[in-house]
Amino acid sequence: MVFSTKISRILLLFVIFTFSSKIVFTQNKKIDRLEQYYSQKHYKIVYRQSNRLLKNPMYADYILPSYYSAMSTFHLLQNPYWMRRNIAKIDESCRLMSLVFNHPSWSEIKESHAQELGEMAVIFEIWLKDNNTTVNEENKVQLAQWIENVYKGYKFKNPILEEVDEEGFVSEGMSNSERTDLIHYAYEFMGIPYKWGGDNEDGFDCSGFTSHIFKQQGITLPRVASDQYKVAKTIRGKRAFMGDLVFFSEGKEITHVGILVNQPNEQKRMIHSGSSKGISVADIEASDYWRGRLVGFGRIIK
Repeated sequence: MVFSTKISRILLLFVIFTFSSKIVFTQNKKIDRLEQYYSQKHYKIVYRQSNRLLKNPMYADYILPSYYSAMSTFHLLQNPYWMRRNIAKIDESCRLMSLVFNHPSWSEIKESHAQELGEMAVIFEIWLKDNNTTVNEENKVQLAQWIENVYKGYKFKNPILEEVDEEGFVSEGMSNSERTDLIHYAYEFMGIPYKWGGDNEDGFDCSGFTSHIFKQQGITLPRVASDQYKVAKTIRGKRAFMGDLVFFSEGKEITHVGILVNQPNEQKRMIHSGSSKGISVADIEASDYWRGRLVGFGRIIK
């Protein structure tokens, strides 16, 4: 009887341990998935899933759901349409990030997520420029106070990398600061629908979008994608990064163009005007469609 009781206890402990291990594994797996989706720029997915975890008592001791909820919201707020529908999220995201800053694991988070935090610092700088139209003046004041009083109290490594060739020469064309301005200006149009022949905020086609964005740097591009391909300097894929053009074809002619948003040596991603989603970010290397139609990369030299 005693032996049987001991066996029962051992079995019970085994079951409890196994069940607990599965819970821990599931929790870690879900948080790992948040990190994966965030790195792939799937901010709406990160936003939805992180907020589900915040409502789950099993994740009460985890701080990364708060981190990713806030960070994904900051990205989504770049879209003026999303911002107008979710303006209260500014205050909530600032509150969540303040919780992260005061969490015991903040030093580890700051180290392991330095790139993400540095990129966010760049976005905030763009937001607070006088000519930015994404954030209206009332909300800009609220956001600016938090950025100045809290976020800028922490020093984040600037994520903008210097692109050099094999001989150590800095890449030609736009400077890194110009490339940064160009891309964050492009992000302001996220969600605007595709419109054939469009070249303004009512709707863009692919080359209408690229030509509109490059005007921000005082660069005039031809109106048609195939002509943009002709004026761009062809560069190797491994040298192409943020601010360079990427071209696609369905046959003999260039039929689509986008602007790269990735850093050097990162997986190729572009912001473009597509017929299905309008202005959006696409992962070229993860897409059979775009990878199969890729022609090459071009750099605009002033």
